[in-house]
Amino acid sequence: MSESKEFTVSEVIDSFGINGHTWLMFILLGLANIFDGYDFMVVNSTNTYLAASFGLIDWSTGAAVVNSAALGSLTTWGLLGMVLGGACGGIMSDKLGRKKMLIIACFFYGIFTLPQAFSQSLGFFAAFRLIAGFGVGSCIPVVTTCFSETIPSKHRGVFVTFGMAFMVAGWVLAGLVAGWICGHTAPMIEGWCAPIKIANGTETFENWRICYMIGALPVLYAIALIFLMHETPHWYANNGQNEKAVEALKILAKNAGRLDEAEHLDPNALVIPPKPSKTSVNILFSKKFIVGTAAIWTTYFVGQFCVYGMNAWIPTWFQGVGYTAQQSVMLQTWNNVAAIASNVTVGFVSDRIGRKKNLCLSWILCIVAIILCSVFIVDDPEQTKFVLYIILMLLFGFCLNYAITAVQPLMPEQYPTALRNTGVAWCQAFARFGGSAHLSGPRSSWSSSCPSSWPRSAPCCSCARPVASPWTSSQLSPLAMTPTPAWCPSSSSCASQPSWPCCASFARWQFLVGRPTPWLCLSTSSLCCSPSPSSSSSLALRPSRRTRTKPYPQMCLAA
Repeated sequence: MSESKEFTVSEVIDSFGINGHTWLMFILLGLANIFDGYDFMVVNSTNTYLAASFGLIDWSTGAAVVNSAALGSLTTWGLLGMVLGGACGGIMSDKLGRKKMLIIACFFYGIFTLPQAFSQSLGFFAAFRLIAGFGVGSCIPVVTTCFSETIPSKHRGVFVTFGMAFMVAGWVLAGLVAGWICGHTAPMIEGWCAPIKIANGTETFENWRICYMIGALPVLYAIALIFLMHETPHWYANNGQNEKAVEALKILAKNAGRLDEAEHLDPNALVIPPKPSKTSVNILFSKKFIVGTAAIWTTYFVGQFCVYGMNAWIPTWFQGVGYTAQQSVMLQTWNNVAAIASNVTVGFVSDRIGRKKNLCLSWILCIVAIILCSVFIVDDPEQTKFVLYIILMLLFGFCLNYAITAVQPLMPEQYPTALRNTGVAWCQAFARFGGSAHLSGPRSSWSSSCPSSWPRSAPCCSCARPVASPWTSSQLSPLAMTPTPAWCPSSSSCASQPSWPCCASFARWQFLVGRPTPWLCLSTSSLCCSPSPSSSSSLALRPSRRTRTKPYPQMCLAA
């Protein structure tokens, strides 16, 4: 390349192809996403234990009643921090540079994750989740932008989406680490990990604190970035620092073994694409960008709503259909394993058939997967469908994460360099509101005094009596889908609660497709209920969903 010949940063990067610098950036940015994914998922993987430590389980009735709104907020506070961090971090990255912003973000959320390990209350924990979330939200869009500015355009889709697979790998890592650490039946640090009792009645220890100590590792990673990472030549060029842009290109050429081709690059010959007249956030909604902004933001919002909601409530969901906390986290982990495969695949397909076609195809597959899971995941008190549920979680995780990751290559390509990280960051920040919508979820109540030989979803209680539940009426409205019966919380003697009848016959009534199906107490008796309801009486006495005015009987729901 002659000294007088004009060139652009993208042309030089494309001419070098995949090289050592490409792989260095791939590893460095991939590690950032692993730490980011771990930070998000560790809350969902430990929330069963956090609920016990922070007093979110009410045992006053003899049954475990979990404050699901407070439990959901454990994830939501972090997401709200990510919204703020994404909105501010994108603008700061365009001003300060990609490298500086990534270092600041990783150090910030690493240092503020550590105090969470010492939390003694929900308020303290939530405050530091919010603060640490600011750093996490700033980190994600910088990583996406760095990928788009350092990878040859021919391979950009693969690397951007493959990079997102590292984030999902962080999710899987969080599940594996949390499952192993929290599964210990003895304190891992004597005198610090206090004894707790989780909602299913299991007595364990606060080993979850160690998971958050591990979450402080990004501090060391941020220090390593100071010495290993270089600023992107795109950012230098866009900010009028042509000499530094050429120096950055020469470093890239040296790593690619093609330094001779970059020796004669003239900073004065560097062609810089024209900047927008304005570089504020308002330009994202201008006539030139409004269609792309609306389409990408909406699609990513829906994807975040599904993915974050799924990961926040899968463990609680499967505990509600009859599985232990460890099994539920394992099903969530299988879901995330499939997500890694989808993130790796989507980039190749996107580069082959195009971004838009790939995105449309992905959401069709996602809808099919959601329907299959809604139909086939039902109560499994005897845990005979565990293998089926693993398969469904693999399918669900693959399709859903494929759909949301298919948006990733479109984000940085939608905006010019001057607006790129602002556009990516604000898109991701807006989508976090979708993830933050899951403030509450399934609410559970069961007895820890039921015989261990009886399956959790079978009626093991003797007398029905009212306990705290998500329902407030004594009737069931099929249209409103708000059943409000009394729950059977324990196996106490009928004589101790003569005012409440015992269940004599039972039936199932699935009031929401794909949701756990409770037992309905169809008739009463002076005798205590049997652990095995008659299947014939269940069919004969099954209530009709079409009866709008008929009060429904008491529900016997047990662990």
